[in-house]
Amino acid sequence: MPDERILIADDEADVLDMCIRALSIEGYQVCGAHNGFEAIEIVKGRDFDLLLTDIKMPGVSGLQAYRVIKQHSPDIVGVAITGYGSVETTIEALKLGMDDFLLKPFSLDELSAAISRALEKKRLERENARLKALIPLFQLSQAFMTVTDLDALLQQVLQLAVRETLADLGVLTLKNEASGDLEVGAVITNSGAKPPSREYELSDSIARQTIQSEQAIVWQAEPGQEPFFALATANAQVTTAVALPLIVQGEMIGVLSLGKGHKGTAFAPSDVELLSVLASQAAIAIQNARLFTRIRNAYQKLSTLDHLKSEFINIAAHELRTPLAEIASYLALLEQEIRGEKPYLAAIARAADRLSLLMNDMTNLKFLEAGQVELKSTELSLPQLLTEALEQLGPLAVSKGQTITARIGDKFSSICADGAKIKVVLNNLISNAINFTPKGGEITIEAQVSDNGVRVAIHDTGIGIPKEEWEWIFKPFYQVESSLVREHGGIGIGLAIAKNLVELHGGRIWVESTVGKGSTFYFTIPDCLVPAK
Repeated sequence: MPDERILIADDEADVLDMCIRALSIEGYQVCGAHNGFEAIEIVKGRDFDLLLTDIKMPGVSGLQAYRVIKQHSPDIVGVAITGYGSVETTIEALKLGMDDFLLKPFSLDELSAAISRALEKKRLERENARLKALIPLFQLSQAFMTVTDLDALLQQVLQLAVRETLADLGVLTLKNEASGDLEVGAVITNSGAKPPSREYELSDSIARQTIQSEQAIVWQAEPGQEPFFALATANAQVTTAVALPLIVQGEMIGVLSLGKGHKGTAFAPSDVELLSVLASQAAIAIQNARLFTRIRNAYQKLSTLDHLKSEFINIAAHELRTPLAEIASYLALLEQEIRGEKPYLAAIARAADRLSLLMNDMTNLKFLEAGQVELKSTELSLPQLLTEALEQLGPLAVSKGQTITARIGDKFSSICADGAKIKVVLNNLISNAINFTPKGGEITIEAQVSDNGVRVAIHDTGIGIPKEEWEWIFKPFYQVESSLVREHGGIGIGLAIAKNLVELHGGRIWVESTVGKGSTFYFTIPDCLVPAK
């Protein structure tokens, strides 16, 4: 059943009453006026979809009334009633935008048909206009999503809104994420973009209505009407305005406001509909831009902290080398002078070896990050490299009561790789297994020949690693446990160095682990076998 609002103006009471009754029965919301002046006054307080008016009325004619009403309600449809059909009258009515005519006398069927035709025409025109506007609007709104600079985005949104609605003023206010206050973020006037100013802050009443209703608020400059803006200087620039909330996932993040300064020019319902779609798209884009800005700032801070951390590590490694060299020199002298058992010297030597490995890791990381590491591949024995690594790290495992087992495949011959760097990989992975395996645990090292090279696996019965951490543990300085409560040594760079060195050989490194049961670290060195002679 139709529910459009119809205003009927006719100075003949019988005709007016008949039309009101007939159209009300059909379900229309009908209001009557006895002359053109009364019709104009009624429209000032209510919105109508259609005006059915007699052309010849005393005082203000139907066409004169329609002309004035059109200025207030641009989208209203007109149907003329006349008993004096003439070419001049028809031309004038068409110029004003009248959509149909009814010649007196007319039947109720003719009345119903004329109203239906005019309203259907309006529906089609509105739908066509909406589609024509929404298609480019949607495309432009999609483009908003790629804009990450918040200020540029606000300007684009306002420019589009002002252009599509022929507004004279556009203002975007955003909710301060800290205080919750609405603050002006961008302003566009007839003279172009303006710096954000408190001059264009919304009045408390308009802001409150917009937030509470979560719908468009249309404002007209009328005597006694509450102001649209907080300051009189801004209110003087508009005679009609509209405010729309910017809402994302149920949260209001700002308000889009547009104003027109030409008297008699109002925002049409189609304008409000278009702006509602724009506000919805703009709200998402603005929120994305804000999130991007926060992420970018956080990333910059992290990058700065990471750089400072790297610089500290480099300085520490450099400064520690001199005292470590002195410790090693005096340790060698003491070993020559002291005879018999030397348990304390052995402990000092193990501690010095661990410190030496740590400083080597620091130095390696520095050169890897700077891209200053080159491969010096030679023919070498992987079993021999494993033996050397176990000779260096074996005492540490023995001190924890751990058992290390090495299983080397029978098909091993020489491989072509950078021995020093492969030894660093083995040292770091074995040292990691020793550190994170409890006392009495077991560590197994396996090396096998594959079709494309060599695969090494280092398995431990340690604490294990959650699956969501598997990728992160190969990042510099990342450790699964908190640095404040962790029980194990290291500064979180050994796995990062191992990963870089393996990838420098064209290989791959990864981990498989079960929390509480242990971990297995794998790495491959492809195409590294030396052909048998």
